[in-house]
Amino acid sequence: MTDPLCGTYYPSIDQKGRMSFPNKLREILGTEFYLCTGHDDRYIAVYSTEEFQAYRSKLFSVAGKIGSDIRRKLLSCADKQIPDKQGRIFITQQLRDYAGITDDVVVIGSENRAEIWNRATWEEVSSNISIEDINAALSDLVL
Repeated sequence: MTDPLCGTYYPSIDQKGRMSFPNKLREILGTEFYLCTGHDDRYIAVYSTEEFQAYRSKLFSVAGKIGSDIRRKLLSCADKQIPDKQGRIFITQQLRDYAGITDDVVVIGSENRAEIWNRATWEEVSSNISIEDINAALSDLVL
């Protein structure tokens, strides 16, 4: 993937779990992509085919029973999606339940993946990151 995934989008989702996926992100992700549970919070991670393969490779580098358990947990909900002609995808009930998604959703770009969040959860997570936290974390970087 050459272009980073970035931006914030507020698409609608219907009762059956169909959602219009943002065109700008689809252009970068490609004609098919993978949805799976987020590994560090309650969101749905969206990976291009290439990034999903890289993600799986990293998961398979975790040895032993814990590695097997982590792979089972994170990949058991994974779902390949090919958007329809209107750019809609289907989010399984299992993934919607995991992320707490009902009717208010936000999609964000997060460099190598997109993330689908319950809007209220995202707003809470986002509001807890202060400008002081950002400045402290980036203080050693030359931007």
